[in-house]
Amino acid sequence: MQPEACWVLIECPRGKVLRESLEALAAARSLQKQFGMQTTALWAGERIEELQVRQLASLGAERLLCLEPGETSGVPHETLLAGLKRLYLREPPRYFLFGSSPFSLSLAPKLAALLEVGYAARITYLRRLGEVLSLTRPLLQGRLSEMIRFMPPGNGILSLYPRSFELPQAAAGPSGHSLVPERVDLGKIEPERGWELLESRVEPADSIDLEDAEVVVAGGKGIGSKEGFELLQEFAEILGGAVGASRIAVDLGWASKERLVGQTGKKVAPELYVACGISGAHQHRAGMKDSRSILAINTDPQAPIFQIATWGIVGDAHEVVRELICHARQAGSRSAS
Repeated sequence: MQPEACWVLIECPRGKVLRESLEALAAARSLQKQFGMQTTALWAGERIEELQVRQLASLGAERLLCLEPGETSGVPHETLLAGLKRLYLREPPRYFLFGSSPFSLSLAPKLAALLEVGYAARITYLRRLGEVLSLTRPLLQGRLSEMIRFMPPGNGILSLYPRSFELPQAAAGPSGHSLVPERVDLGKIEPERGWELLESRVEPADSIDLEDAEVVVAGGKGIGSKEGFELLQEFAEILGGAVGASRIAVDLGWASKERLVGQTGKKVAPELYVACGISGAHQHRAGMKDSRSILAINTDPQAPIFQIATWGIVGDAHEVVRELICHARQAGSRSAS
């Protein structure tokens, strides 16, 4: 008898599997261990390569469905919805997991509505209670949590909360050669009616996504101007990171909305978060509090950001960042010689 399946949507724009998809794969591995489910990866990126097949196999995928044609951006949104609906009805999985990328968060609830199945969003924890899956998600900006479950028969679609699941580690087991991609031609599937994609924009390939960056250098009101953000960009490039911004810096036009970190912006958890001239209001901390290490730079020694900082420097952000850039360049010169 074929075991129950857990599906995971895998996005791979520009040849790199998204972190959000890897987190969903980690969640699927948890269900694999708890319920003995088969993990099925649904590839919705560029045409898959053998190296990527082996990667998915090493991370726990036991079956691989490749949704064609090629790039996710090349498949009309409504066509992909129709294709997923047909696949789901043909061999319904117990659970269908989506990461927290904008594309997945747009797709998951629409698919649930089309299929008339349960949908749970912003999930942070999966736990088996008897034969039932208990889902945990945050309330009131993380102050509380609630536990929910799907109504009988218990199957459904769920999307994850950003950075809630550790990236999966390659495990000893079946090699990628035993995972044979199964092609699904979406070009022959009639699109669903009632959905229309008005516009699609792709970020420049050379820009680092804030949520994927290992280092984030963020600026707030204390950085003083748009020119101050050019200084932060220089520092971020030296560190191999990305530039973020507080709400007030975005509102003043010093940084684009895509750089916003906070409750209404992006949630990041880099190895190092450098907060330059940011006071540390609750709304901002909600987007970066899970960073592994935090360096805070502010002229106000009582600024709330220092309460959660690993290290703190009381001083003018401009002057401190210039000094840090100078030391970083000197260190780079010494290591090169």
